[in-house]
Amino acid sequence: MKLSEEERREYDVAEARFKERHPNCKSSRWSYSGSRVTHCSSCCPPPPLSPHTLRKLADFCATLPSKEERKKDLDTWDLTLACDHVAQHTQHREHNYVSARVVDCPECGERRGVVQSVRVGPAYSDAAVQAERAVADQERLAGELAAAQQKLRREERKAEATRRRIEEMQKQLKSDS
Repeated sequence: MKLSEEERREYDVAEARFKERHPNCKSSRWSYSGSRVTHCSSCCPPPPLSPHTLRKLADFCATLPSKEERKKDLDTWDLTLACDHVAQHTQHREHNYVSARVVDCPECGERRGVVQSVRVGPAYSDAAVQAERAVADQERLAGELAAAQQKLRREERKAEATRRRIEEMQKQLKSDS
């Protein structure tokens, strides 16, 4: 750092004070802009948030779905474990597989490897949740179908252009012979 002699002395004093307060601290440090006083990230409280930041956080948290709304997006999976017992696992329905490789067996109480995972279905069987989920699945499938049909049309156009090019080359070969 490019410090004058006076700034260097102030920095050294602040550093010495920090080391007195935190003799064995190996944590990261933070400070306020313009201040040479440093605080550790382990035992010192974080700096207070500004009113603007607090408003932004409150607005963000207000848009989050409630716990009840999040339940409708959960699926239950049956995990067959290495001990041949079955454990249940709940996770968001957009996942295509269970990423857990070892889980606690509910029957033998040991950590066991996951041999197989099978999606059972919705974790919560409320009829309204099922209906909403069916509509959401239909919308998702309709979107995927439209995208696949559009891709098919593009590929068919490419194939037709390739077919025409092959015919042109065959005609050119016949005329050259």
